[in-house]
Amino acid sequence: MSNLQRKVLGGAGGGVGGGMAPPPPRLSAPGVLPPQAPPAPGRRRPGSFRRRSYSPVSWKKYWDSKEQLKSDDGVFTVYSKGSGDTLVLLLHGGGYSGLTWSLVAEELYRMAECRIAAIDLRGHGESVGGSEDMSLDALSKDVRCVADQLIHSMGLKSLVLVGHSLGGAVAVSVAKEGGIAGLVVIDVVEGTALESLNHMQGFLRSRPQQFRSVSHAIEWCVRSGQARNIESAKVSMPGQIKDAEGRLVSSNLDDLAAQPKDQIIESATRLTPEPPPDSIKEEDEESSNNGSGEKARETSSADSNDAPAGNGPYTWAIDLSTTEPYWSGWFADLTANFLSAPSAKLLMLAGVDRLDKDMMVGQMQGKFQMLVLPQVGHAIQEDSPDKVAEAIANFVVRNRFAPSKDSNIHVPKIPLRP
Repeated sequence: MSNLQRKVLGGAGGGVGGGMAPPPPRLSAPGVLPPQAPPAPGRRRPGSFRRRSYSPVSWKKYWDSKEQLKSDDGVFTVYSKGSGDTLVLLLHGGGYSGLTWSLVAEELYRMAECRIAAIDLRGHGESVGGSEDMSLDALSKDVRCVADQLIHSMGLKSLVLVGHSLGGAVAVSVAKEGGIAGLVVIDVVEGTALESLNHMQGFLRSRPQQFRSVSHAIEWCVRSGQARNIESAKVSMPGQIKDAEGRLVSSNLDDLAAQPKDQIIESATRLTPEPPPDSIKEEDEESSNNGSGEKARETSSADSNDAPAGNGPYTWAIDLSTTEPYWSGWFADLTANFLSAPSAKLLMLAGVDRLDKDMMVGQMQGKFQMLVLPQVGHAIQEDSPDKVAEAIANFVVRNRFAPSKDSNIHVPKIPLRP
């Protein structure tokens, strides 16, 4: 027998010193996949759930105080925070409340030394009285009255008005009379505003008229795109809806906290294991990187927007459709009044396409500062509160209305005041 034959026979027999290694051990039974390695840290298994709570948040998390100020036409709720010689008064848009500014106020407080206040306009939020007259003159008179009371009671020296949508039109109306140090208008321009009124009733009819729970209302707010920031929606939405007894939700959140939370799940996931209460299923990271994941998200969003809200005890705090006789008056002459207002001015927009011709000319002439924020909806202050707060802080600091608290925000050597 040759040496080669001896080596082959020795390996096949498994003898010591054989030239062939023994076969590897079987890791699993025939027809069964071998065990998989655990997922990498930070990655979730397909089909797993991520908690996403839609529970409402109290105004107390963001504001120092809430007070009611009286005027000849009613009682107005004002949320306040911070201290300083300048009052930054925040005016919300139609259908919102002062709580829409909650996250902006928190960020602005960290950046500039000023008194920050947000008012519930007449017919909105917790304010009482005056809802039978929603004209621009009436709204402007209310704001002037509240601002005067705040300035005199706190010994403040100057006033900066910040308004979103309808609030921006009101701010311009007040500023054109003078006595306003600074004016910030957010996502409202006369031309586009008047054009959008043709579709307003249709938009209002497309919204759910009832919500089965507060969490359901917040969920709708986020999924519909009314607010793209869930943290803002949690505090803002309770200021926009009322319960069956007519009480604004934000005014009785302590009572709601004692009630059991609702379970909210996407309709497409009802046959899967149920996630924790008050949560919905999120897309897996793996599926979000391919076309099927994107298509699933679009389908889910469309289903959520088109699905009926069903019966429920919660409804909108104000029926905006009844204010239609005043709509055109809110935005008439807005461009001319804005350009002629004797104040430092800042215009923030969600898209440059919102500018009309006169505003383009005014901007090129340096009559106001303009800032366009990307990837935000109409409610810029809710979608990107940090950027809005930073813009307001830069505006009040650069015009020497308030000192800076942030080293990144400072007064330029030459003020850029239009």
